[in-house]
Parts: sequence; C-alpha cells; structure tokens
Amino acid sequence: MTAFVHLHVHTGYSLKESCLRIPDAIAKAKSAGMTALAITDTNALYGVVPFYKAAREAGIHPILGAQLQVDMGSVLDTVVLLARNLDGYRDLCQLVTAAHQKPRQPHVTLSELAERSLHLFVLVAGGESQLLRQYAAGQDETATDSLVSLVDVVPTGQVYVDIQDHGVEHERRGLPGLLAASRKLAIPLAATNDVHYQEEEDATVQRVLAAIDTASPASPLASTRYHLATEEEMLARFVHFPEALANTVEIAQACQVELPLGQVRLPVYPVAAGESSAEVLRKAATAGAVSRYGTLTTNVIERLHHELEIITRLGFADYFLVVADFIRFAHRQGISTGPGRGSAAGSLVAYALRITDVDPLANHLLFERFLNPERVSWPDIDTDFEFERRGEVIQYVQNRYGAHHVAQIGTFGTLAARAALRDGGRALGEDNGRIDRLAKLIPQQPGVTLCGAREQVPALRQMLESDPRAHRLYETAIQLEGLPRHPSIHAAGVIISPLPIADLVPVVPGPDGIAVTQFPMEDVESLGFVKMDFLGLKTLTLIDGTIASVQRRSDQRVDFRKLPTDDAATFAMLSRGQTSGCFQLESSSGVRRVLRDLKPTSMEDLIAVISLYRPGPMDNIPTFIAAKHGRQPIHYPHPDLQPILADTYGVIVYQEQIMQIASKMAGFSLGQADLLRRAVSKKKRDVLDAERERFVSGCRERGYGDDVANGVYDLIVRFADYGFNRSHAAAYAVLSYRTAYLRAHHPADFFATLMTLASAHPDKVRDYAKDAAALGIRVLPPSVQYSDGDFCAESDTSIRSGLLSLRGVGRAAVAELVRMRKDGGSFSSLVDLVQRVSPRVCNRKAMESLLLGGALADLLPTSEASSDVKMKLLSSAYEAVQGSPSSSSSVPLFGLADAESGKRALRSEIAPMEQSGEGLETLFIRYRSSAESRAMLSKVRQILADSRGTTPVVLYDEESRRARRLEEKWNVTPSVDVIAELESVVGIGNVKLRPSAV
Repeated sequence: MTAFVHLHVHTGYSLKESCLRIPDAIAKAKSAGMTALAITDTNALYGVVPFYKAAREAGIHPILGAQLQVDMGSVLDTVVLLARNLDGYRDLCQLVTAAHQKPRQPHVTLSELAERSLHLFVLVAGGESQLLRQYAAGQDETATDSLVSLVDVVPTGQVYVDIQDHGVEHERRGLPGLLAASRKLAIPLAATNDVHYQEEEDATVQRVLAAIDTASPASPLASTRYHLATEEEMLARFVHFPEALANTVEIAQACQVELPLGQVRLPVYPVAAGESSAEVLRKAATAGAVSRYGTLTTNVIERLHHELEIITRLGFADYFLVVADFIRFAHRQGISTGPGRGSAAGSLVAYALRITDVDPLANHLLFERFLNPERVSWPDIDTDFEFERRGEVIQYVQNRYGAHHVAQIGTFGTLAARAALRDGGRALGEDNGRIDRLAKLIPQQPGVTLCGAREQVPALRQMLESDPRAHRLYETAIQLEGLPRHPSIHAAGVIISPLPIADLVPVVPGPDGIAVTQFPMEDVESLGFVKMDFLGLKTLTLIDGTIASVQRRSDQRVDFRKLPTDDAATFAMLSRGQTSGCFQLESSSGVRRVLRDLKPTSMEDLIAVISLYRPGPMDNIPTFIAAKHGRQPIHYPHPDLQPILADTYGVIVYQEQIMQIASKMAGFSLGQADLLRRAVSKKKRDVLDAERERFVSGCRERGYGDDVANGVYDLIVRFADYGFNRSHAAAYAVLSYRTAYLRAHHPADFFATLMTLASAHPDKVRDYAKDAAALGIRVLPPSVQYSDGDFCAESDTSIRSGLLSLRGVGRAAVAELVRMRKDGGSFSSLVDLVQRVSPRVCNRKAMESLLLGGALADLLPTSEASSDVKMKLLSSAYEAVQGSPSSSSSVPLFGLADAESGKRALRSEIAPMEQSGEGLETLFIRYRSSAESRAMLSKVRQILADSRGTTPVVLYDEESRRARRLEEKWNVTPSVDVIAELESVVGIGNVKLRPSAV
C-alpha cells in the first residue's frame, strides 16, 4: 500500500525553474510504483492538461495544483494549492488568473484566497517560504502571526504545514519553530519534496537552467535532493514524522478532479427574445442567397436547405452567426477580408452570409468536405483580414461578447537546438570558440534536434568523440532542448466562449487589453473551446494599397465584383511566368516554369496549379500540361467519371474528386465518401482492405465490374495523400488572380505598394525594383521635395522611393518634412530646410541620413559632390540658421543642444511610457532599479543580442525616472516572440513598441 504521495512537483512549465518533463515524471512515477502524483508549477497551470492525460493513461492518479504567492500582510509568501474537485480546479484557474492581474510580481491577496479556498488544500511554509526563513531567523512570533492570517481565511482542516528536508541549513534551523506553530495552531503536517528534476544526478542540468534564467555563470546548488524521490527515500527522510507522510496519502485520495475534456463549448450569438439562433440563421442565409444570386434556382434552394438542416441539427447555428457578425463588422469598417480559407469555402451558407467570397456551386465545392454529418466535429472557419487592421476585429469581438469570454490563445517559446547549446555553454563557462564550432555544425533547417544533428553530421560526431568538454556541453544541451522558455501568443488563434474562460483556463493580460490563455491550442481545444483563426494577410494590404494608389492617381476605382475573371492580359502575363508579388505564384522558379509550360487561360487552371505544385502531386504536372495542350490523350478510369475529371484532364487533383467518385460509382453519400477519403489516406492495411470491400460491393450493386471497381479504388488509395482541398485552392486562386490582374494592368501602383510592404527587406526591394524596370518602370530616388514616407507611383512609368527607405530616418521626421512641404511649399535650399523643420523631430542625424541617401540632392548645387562636401554644405546650413558651428558628433543621440538637455527631453517624452503621437519606432523597456536589476538587465542584453535588428531600444528606470537610449549595436527586431521573452524578464506590460519623438 502507498505510504507517500508527491504533492509538490515543478515541471518544465515552471518556466526556467525546472527541467522535469511531464513524460519523464510520469514514467519515473510508474516505474517506482507510485499510484498518484501532483503537478504544482509556479504561478501557472500551463502543463495541467497534458499532465492529466499522461497520468490517466499511465494509471496514475493526477493531482492538479499550483504554487502561488499570497500577500499575508507582513510577508509575500509561497503556498501550494491543490484542487479537491472540479470546483477546486475552477478556483485554481481563477486564482492564477487573479495573480497575473497584479503589477510586477504575480500574487493573490488573502481576500481572494478566502473567496476561492472552499475546494482547495493549502500547503504552507515549504522549504523556500519566507515563513520558514523567519522561523530559522528566530522571528517566531512574526511568522506565526502571518500563518494565523492565512489559516483564518481557509476552511478548517484544509491547511497543512509543508515540511521538507533537502539537507539545507535554513530548513533544519526553521523546523523547530514551524513544528511548535503546527502544534499550537493544530495545523497538520504534510511531508513533501520540492521536486524540480527527475533524478539526483540531473541537478547539474537544473544548475545550468538556473544560470540561464539569471544570465550568470552556473553556481553550485545548495542541495541535489530536489528530485522526484522514491517512496523509500521519503520514508527514510521523514521516519520521525509518519503522520506527515500519511497525510500526503489522505490529501491525494481527497483530490478527485475529473476534467471536462471533449465537451464542445461553442460561442453563443445574442438573439432577440422569442427568436432562436436557427431561425435567425435561416433568415440571414436566405436573404444573403438572394443578394448573391437574385432569383433562387431549385439547385440553390435545395443546397441551402440541405446545409441549414445539418448546421442546425448539429447545433452550429450560433457559430455561423458569430463568424458572420465579426465579418460584417470588418466590412462596415472597410477592413478587407479574404475570399475564404480551407474547406469553409465549400459552404453555400458561408457564401450567402459573406463569410466567404467563392461561389461553391459554380466551383463544384462540397459542403461535406467542410462539415461531415457522419463524422461530427465542430466547424473550423479561419478568416484572413487585412494585416494592419486585424486587431480591430479582435477588439470588436471582445467588446461584443465580453472581456471574460474572449481570449487569444497562448503558446510557448522553447529552447531550440542552437539556443540550448549557446545558453548552456555560457552558463557552464565554456569557451566561446567551442560553443560557436558546435552551434555552426547544427543544420539550419526547421525541426532539427540535437540528437538528430548528431546522427546527420559526421563532423559533429567526430568533435563530440574527440572533445570531452564539447561532449559534456552537448549532453547537457540535449536535456535543455525543448523546455518551455517563455509564454507567447498564437499567431492567429482566438476563442469566444459561452462561459467565462477563466472558469476552465487561466488567462493572463495580453497586449491591447485582450486576455491570453495559459494553455496552448491543443489543451484549449481538449477542454472544448473552439479556436477561430483571425489571420493577418499582407496580400490583402497589397491589394488595398494598389487599388488606393490607382484611385489616387487616376480617380479610377478597381472593383473586382465588376471585372471579368478571364482577363486575357492577366493570363498572358502569367503564361510568361511574370509573377513577382502574385499570391501563391512567386515562391520559386519552379512554379513560374509550370506557368510558362501550362499557359493558364482560366481560373480553373490557377486552382489546379495551386493544388499540384507540391511535393508528390507535382509528379502529375507533366501529364496535366500535355493533356491540356493535346499532346497526350485524356484518359479516364471509366467514362462515367468524365464529368468529375474533365476539368483536370483525367488527373485526380482534389479531395473533392475522390469523394465524388465514391459517390458516383459506389453509391456512398458524400459524408461516407469523406470518411473513405480520410480512412484510406492513413494507409493501414486492415483499413484499406475493409474499405476496398465496401467500395467494390457498392460498385457491384451499380453494375460496375470488380476489375473496374478495384482499379478505381487503387487510384483513390494512390491519390488520397496527394489530393488537395479544392475549396482552399479555389479561394486562394481568387487572391492569385486579383494580384496578377493588378500587376498586369496597374504595374507602377502594384510595385510601389509591394516595395513598401517589403521595405524591411532591402534584398526584396531591389528584386522588385528590377522586375519593375523590366516593365519600363523607373524607381526614382527619395527626395524631400517629392517623397512621402512610402514608395509611391508618380506615373504609369515611375515610382518614387519613400523617405522611410533610408536607414536612420523615422516616421516622425518624415511626417514633419511632409507637413512642412504641404504647409509652406517646396524647400528652396538647405538653409530653408534646416530653418523650417523642427530639430526635435527631424534631428541632425536624420538630416545626415537624408543627405547621404540622396534625398536632398535637389537642394545641392551639384549631384556630383562627395560625401565630405555634402556634409560640409549641411554644416554650413546649420551654422547659417543657428549662428554657431554645429556638428553631428556633439549631439549624436538626441539632436539637441547638449547631452543633459537631451536626457531631460527624453525623460519628458517617454515617462511614464504611455505617450502617443507619431514618431520613430522605438522599443521601450521599463524596469525598476533593485538589487536584482543587474541580473535582469543582463538577461535583457542577451535577448537583444540574439535578436539583432534595426529598431532602437530605450531603457526607462521607474525608480530614478531616467531613460537611456542604447547604442545602435543593440538595435533589435521586435517580433512578438522577442517582446514576450523580454516581458518574461521585466514583466508583462513593461515592454512597448511605440513611436517616440526622439
């Protein structure tokens, strides 16, 4: 019989505090004969769902908990909270959520704990607690008062004193006082080990992980006993406290949480009293169909009724109404949406509601590929929005459905192969040369692992075999690789919940006030929440920008609803392989070669190219092209399949074709045909044989011979993996065509917008400029007399480079230059320019960038002047305006009279870092000076060093209210992951990417 249960276990989801992976913890528990195990990560429930699933699968009773800090008035101390039941789990989610609403350090108050403690066990005064350290320091009365304050708010019998023995001094010295308080207050004991790694020898890896967290060299641990100790080890440690061991078993038996996995929690659309969502959907879909088609034909009516019946029977009416709601908002606000994505384009209801913009009837798209009534799963409608305005739609959803019911989905940055090597090497104090040599031998390809690299690269194996220190580092890095490093945000995933999300999933504050789940996508979906993807698509920005440019220059409005989809000039251009900037058609020389050989003449050809140009299916491209041009006869497996395969010249290209074949020849319903397609794609022998029997039997009933049936079935098996989702391809072909049409008819506007979008990638800009030049379009240099910030079409044959294309020229400076030019006319000279433009906004350094970038050429006496001459002319202009010599070196940073006034101006600009207004894009990092700030700033420095870029960085010290702009070598690429990683160091909300007038 079990005599002890681990109740205090940190997994890798105690970010950078533990190297214990959940599978390893479960495996160790099972092999050691443990029957139950807890998870109690720091300030988080990140790993609860995978832990729960793995434990149940292994026959181990999962105990769900977390380690949180509680403000007890005189001390902020850690406690372990364990859920007794599902209500306790809900309380845990709410408490973890509440903890992260606090500034700086996550914690809960006593009143919050009191409100949520009815279904929890509370373990207090564990080995790292402040209370234990107070007892160790002889401050027994103070510590006991704090303990009493906690006991007073938790139901009787649910607080336990957590005693630990890791062999460290403060535990030994504090134990007598803690035991005395336990007796005095009648608080029972519970013996635990503060687990952070699997085996005692893993302490080395834990030591390195701790060093990575503090960005300091690894130092010896106070003890190596923070491992998942066996029951025998714990019995030996606590031989004098049998009741403390027995209590762990009683607590474990009392903790009975059944997570509600697999229940669908679809969003709810608000309808008027007396109405049902099904009726609202029917009316909206019918009205939408009339708007799309005019008079409804029998075909449209029957398809609409068929889809509505399935949607309402499966309970998905609210889902469709919610999606249509935020799409409608986007359209009202002028936010472009994509024509569709994935299988949703196969729904006529979605088309009628303008969720998609591809006619499923005209394009032969199948609803059952999207929503199969014979394999019930929730719908999945992903939506593309114009890149820059996606956030507005998410904000609308939060306002509409409630802040507690909407959240973005969280994810994790992990220690990848090279990062594990480099960070681990620095922590171990390894030679930089050795670290670099090892790191450079790791292949730079997605998904590569350290173990995989060792197998793939002979030179790496040789180095590891010949260099013991390299081998030690590599083995340590393998144990670090893949551990969660910092929380981040899923690129697109959002959930809209009928119940407050924090009832089942803890959330943390996210950017722009939208909450972020602590659980990643798979775990959120396991709990029944439906993910909706709100994707930002730059292609929509490209289309919108080009159309706006055309209208600005010619007052011509490009409306694709009124334009043909078989434009000859567009397809002629595609047939020449001129596809730079064309969606899905510019990625490689291979796809351009296919277009030149195919010579597409219709949307059907574009759909096929998007579907075929992938590994596997592309083997069929030569047959497809030869059949299209009559060089090869079209072969059909059976004449009855001609209507299904005629558009693709007898080649099975789409998943929908497989479904149609099964329906036509074997009499399968489309739902059954979709199940067949999914089943045979798995290539399992028993499944293939069973499905063959069903298919051949169905064909036989319809008069087809067994030889024909088996031959067609073999084709289905062969193409099940290759077949592409036609609905997705048809929707994306619309974007391909629209970008191609704009490139063919409005190339200057198209390339100007394209180069603006690519401005962060100079190589791409140069390539696009070459493509434009090949069409006779000149790309003119930037000019303060003519340029705006972005690239702009000046005529059908010329594009003016934007001022923002110049390094060192920010948005504030450009806005000032354009405003001055519009208000006061063109600049007459350098002196006029310097005199009219504010030095606070467009400083000397920006002026030098403009000068050396050629933007001031119109103001110079000769364009042939050397750089030195140009700089002297600019200095003369400043002298003329200021009446005294001026040099860039005297104001290298702020562009003001002296460094001290520059610092004062900067402080007034950014404190308290919530200013608004146009300005140079700058990354502000706020922190508070403290004893730990040196280590914290060291970690910040490391993150910046790993993320080199062009965005300047300003540090703002809240304590001294002083700001410091870092040298240019610390400029950063402020991706979402980088910001999240910085926030994991300085706190959420303390990293802002904002304009600055500096």
